[in-house]
Amino acid sequence: MGSIDIGDVSVTRVFEWAGDIATREQLIPSSDRRDWEANASLLVPDFWDPATESVKLCVQTFVVKSGGRTILVDTGIGNDKERLWFPTLRTEFLDLLTKAGAAPEEVDLVVATHLHTDHVGWNTTLTDGRWVPTFPNATYLFPQEDFDYWNPEGDDEPPGGPAYSDAFKDSVLPVVHAGQAQFFSGEHVIDGNVSITPAPGHSPGSAVVEVTSRGESALFTGDLVHSPMQILGHEHASCFDDDPARAATSRDRVLHRASETRAAVFTAHFDVDKAARIARQGGRYVVDSWTELD
Repeated sequence: MGSIDIGDVSVTRVFEWAGDIATREQLIPSSDRRDWEANASLLVPDFWDPATESVKLCVQTFVVKSGGRTILVDTGIGNDKERLWFPTLRTEFLDLLTKAGAAPEEVDLVVATHLHTDHVGWNTTLTDGRWVPTFPNATYLFPQEDFDYWNPEGDDEPPGGPAYSDAFKDSVLPVVHAGQAQFFSGEHVIDGNVSITPAPGHSPGSAVVEVTSRGESALFTGDLVHSPMQILGHEHASCFDDDPARAATSRDRVLHRASETRAAVFTAHFDVDKAARIARQGGRYVVDSWTELD
């Protein structure tokens, strides 16, 4: 757990899980090992193990406190949920959230950058055999395009199979049925410091959360970037991108924004207590520096 202030807004990283779910070649098929080796000083040991080829990933939530409200950006895997790629977990994640000043009853808003399995899990918890919203006083903001894409209550089976539809059924629909869901499409302003910008491609409704306060800024990019190699080469799609070309366009646009504003960039799966600062050098993006979280 680490924290940083972005102007008047506080950000705390709350860790849930870390492990190896893919090799370099599996995660980013278009990348070349020689490029990874050439950037070993950036990638090893935090992001890549050259001996095993595994890419190191984690799952986490960001607690954003702005204007007197407590906001969660993504909610991880969750407990008691059987998931492809991830183990069935029994963690003390809610205790960590409480230590970060975000006990379930204190959360005002939950923002899903997209509706994949590892971003919606703690939306609900198992209570008396039913999945119920974990955060009883919160509004949950869901991207409309993702909801429409995976909604299994329609006539057709949602794309992606059980890896996505199971999470939708136990972690999204119970929130909707409880009347706690609100949907966004396109630009969405949360308050004077926090807003949402669409970044489609990884999923139809993928979005980025931006914080701006007193001349400082931060970007929460969800799954736009899984590895620093996708910063160095924004054209590289991950194996989880629904529309690789569209994701690359979104990645380019967001990285350009990050380089212009010198934003602190927080990705969903970098297992480090620091934020990346992006710059443009020689026609490509680079990680210019890191800002440590306290």
